[in-house]
Amino acid sequence: MADITVRLRHLAHPIERLMSIAGTPGVSIGVVTKDNPIIYDNYGFRDVERKLPVTEDTIFPICSLTKAITAAALGLLVEEKKVSWDSLVKDVLPTFHSVDPIIHNHTTISDILCHRTGMGWGDNLILGTAGNVLLRSEHVMKFINNRPLIRPFRAKFGYNNLNYEMVGSVIEQVSGQSYFDFLQSRLLDPLGMERTFFQTPSKSVDGVAVCYNALENASTVPIDFLRMGDDGYGAANGGARSSVKDLVKLYSSYMKGFNSQFSETSASNEDSPLKQLNQIMSGKIPSDQPSQHEASYAYGWGRVQLPGRLGQIGLNPALLPNAWFCFIRESLPGSLTFVALLPEMETVIVVLTNSLALNDAADWIGQLIIEEIVNVPSELRTDFTREGRKAGTSPKPLTEYVGTYWDDLQIFKVEVRVLEDKLYWLMQGLETERFKLTHYHEDTFTWLEARDELASRGRWVGSDQDATFWKVEFGANESGKVRELIWVPDVELPPIIYTRS
Repeated sequence: MADITVRLRHLAHPIERLMSIAGTPGVSIGVVTKDNPIIYDNYGFRDVERKLPVTEDTIFPICSLTKAITAAALGLLVEEKKVSWDSLVKDVLPTFHSVDPIIHNHTTISDILCHRTGMGWGDNLILGTAGNVLLRSEHVMKFINNRPLIRPFRAKFGYNNLNYEMVGSVIEQVSGQSYFDFLQSRLLDPLGMERTFFQTPSKSVDGVAVCYNALENASTVPIDFLRMGDDGYGAANGGARSSVKDLVKLYSSYMKGFNSQFSETSASNEDSPLKQLNQIMSGKIPSDQPSQHEASYAYGWGRVQLPGRLGQIGLNPALLPNAWFCFIRESLPGSLTFVALLPEMETVIVVLTNSLALNDAADWIGQLIIEEIVNVPSELRTDFTREGRKAGTSPKPLTEYVGTYWDDLQIFKVEVRVLEDKLYWLMQGLETERFKLTHYHEDTFTWLEARDELASRGRWVGSDQDATFWKVEFGANESGKVRELIWVPDVELPPIIYTRS
């Protein structure tokens, strides 16, 4: 692998082509291979308007790469025997009182770490426009407690950010420290990670990437990144911001610690600041992918035995040839990220970007690098660059829909207004969450707008939202007066009925 640096440099043209196609202003790459110096490779701009280039010190949102850091933090507490992987959540968190008796009585720390609780998620409600997080910190556990069971408990993988909100609370409860202080003192400082934050970095921090969303023509618009962690919610599940240089330190320690602990069949070794890695990185539940080889989820990590598909946790499925590795790839408005560890090859790959692009550019770039490292034959390589309406119906007079509507938990409200003869709804009453309601049929309206409009406002614009997500139905009582607003933010969950106050 002595020529790995030269071989990776040959990827510059396809990487730049992918960036152009996807609408990705900036990319930072870090690659660690056995017996070779760390390779950093950076493309494009962290700030397009000011023409500021990306470097390995540029700070990006790292989305759900945060989860592996959170899992590692909990591993320290398990190592100290302050909690166990099999501890019941209800025994650790006094505020955990799930409405579902199965979830409440049987959920363990392990269950929430590997996403096998079967609990309904809530991102379509929580993550808003222009960087807004719509769930206030004092309502987080109340919201979690009222999530229903939507798939059989422990029977199926179901990715859910709320699980890691609970992990963050467990860390605070067991350690007696805030999540932020524990992570800083026990992980970031020992690893020398000086450019990693779990809240929005202060304006005094230099080298922070501007976030962008890509429009349909692959041009980009600057947006505010979600303020995860600033008011409590989101820090432990996806709120970290970091640089490639910092993450190379973290994942190199992960890889070395895992190889050492696995070979010694021990949960820890004194040389590694990370503990319990043989538990954290071992598969816990199949990730429901079509594969003849292993495809599972560990604690904050996906695992794949190559050849196999990577597509369960991310946007792009792809077929690659023979070794096993752990990976994470995630996305939020303004960012796509990818990391892969190939322990048997002592290899780490990190790709950070500053755009929610038209394709999962970070993932594809990461896969290009994997193909190069595992020497995929050229003939096997992937060419990465190549519901009904009722007619004739009319709505009620728009003023009849106007009002404030609350969910049954009194956590989320919707304000409906008429402005210049057009109907609008505002989640949580926020002007930044105001969207026009266009008549669909009868008392049903749609708030779907052009992709570029949604992207410009910093919303998630993936393809995973069902058509019902974009429809809003108003319900009337027997006298015909509008009393309810009905919305289905998640097709796996019952509709939310907001009652007019």
